[in-house]
Amino acid sequence: MSISQASIIQDYANRTPGTDGCPGHFTAGEQRKLGRLWTLLLKYLDEVKDKNVKVVGEYLQKIDHDWSTLKPDESPNPNEDPEALTKCAWEQFTKGDNSTRLMGFFGKKKLTREQLILDRYVNETTQQFIDRAARKHVQIVPDEYIPSFAHPDKETRNLRDAFWEAVTIKVHPDIWVHRFLRSSGWDVDKAFAMIKGVIDWRAVEAVDVINRNGELGIGLDELRLGLSQLVGRDRLGSPLMYVRVRRIMPRANEGFVFKRYLVMLFEAMQIITRKYGRVTMLYDFTGFTMDNTPLSMVQFMVLLGMKQYAEVSSVLILMVDSWLFINSWNLIRPFLDTNLSARIVFAKTAEDVRQFVDDDQLPTELGGKNSYKPNFVLPKEGENKMMFDTEGRRAAENEWRARISNFETATKLWSEQIMSIRDVDVVDPQFPCAAKRDDAAKLLGDAELELSKFTRSRNNFERLGFVGSDGCLQMP
Repeated sequence: MSISQASIIQDYANRTPGTDGCPGHFTAGEQRKLGRLWTLLLKYLDEVKDKNVKVVGEYLQKIDHDWSTLKPDESPNPNEDPEALTKCAWEQFTKGDNSTRLMGFFGKKKLTREQLILDRYVNETTQQFIDRAARKHVQIVPDEYIPSFAHPDKETRNLRDAFWEAVTIKVHPDIWVHRFLRSSGWDVDKAFAMIKGVIDWRAVEAVDVINRNGELGIGLDELRLGLSQLVGRDRLGSPLMYVRVRRIMPRANEGFVFKRYLVMLFEAMQIITRKYGRVTMLYDFTGFTMDNTPLSMVQFMVLLGMKQYAEVSSVLILMVDSWLFINSWNLIRPFLDTNLSARIVFAKTAEDVRQFVDDDQLPTELGGKNSYKPNFVLPKEGENKMMFDTEGRRAAENEWRARISNFETATKLWSEQIMSIRDVDVVDPQFPCAAKRDDAAKLLGDAELELSKFTRSRNNFERLGFVGSDGCLQMP
């Protein structure tokens, strides 16, 4: 039941997405497996309804650099290219003598004033930059964070809540759950184990806080560099995310900073593809060096796409002109699952990319006609005003929990009937309870969308007008 790269390439040649194993096109056997998986999940969620896990929050660490001697307006030359400044930071902080603090991996030593200015430039968060520019703290999200009113303990997370926070980000919970079935080759037990692992990860790493802070908690350097940009669509209509790998300099700062950025990016992609859609990732590795992406970071990116965000990508196009990257990739390839491996294609030239992306959507710097320019709009005071409405959030959370209960009840009835199917030729069999379950799913999705206004800060896609009132991507 694994997908093949040949079938994916044929889909792009025909400009028609494949439907095998997708919602709306399940065979009876696939329906039974989905029903069995939901039976396991609901039993598990009942078992852990009162179980909280300790938050570790590796990605929530803060940069512990002392910039107190600097004036607010001290910055590098504004006319210098941001990419050049970040590269300069890498060179300064990893190749200096013993008097220089080797950043991220090697501890702290004394910095010159010029180095300290550059250090702040590449390491301050968006919130820190906004506060520095305003000469005061600008409250864009509430300073006090409450995970939920049912489980307000900030040091722990409830596993049941972590599950529903993940699945209800989609317009139908089946969309999220199905991805793990498909990724596991429709092995129900394997998919169940994958989901449990992902939920535990989301709770332990407090992904809800990353969503709550959004771009405010991300290093501004990653955002101003335009490392990842939504530039258009591929031939199947999937959003096209363009990643300039040469601009990534994780060694210019702490390792957890770039990990936090990647999680925030994957979460944003999950949000804007609330419907059953995927994102095509175009990684431009031209000019790649190990300074850009150490092997550990490449492995982290691969694991996110294979485990925590399984099947989120339609295809991953790796545009490579470096033997160095190929050698590094050969160390990672054996650890890829079959489905993810099938979705990864290599391109040496823009012509190879055009199998998947039309010329008018391909960026001009890659030889296409899409003259997009990176555009990051700073968050501003007032854009998250609903996050300050405690009573509004409480009411929205209560509604969300009520909708979860209704969906669980409908799913139990549906699973019982689905499990009784025996005709393997029947596709997407419908029962009276299936329509009621779909209605419950829609109401649950609406409740999550309303709750998100109180729990998640707005992102750049929303500020640019790419997201409609239904929470879904609406690009020109």
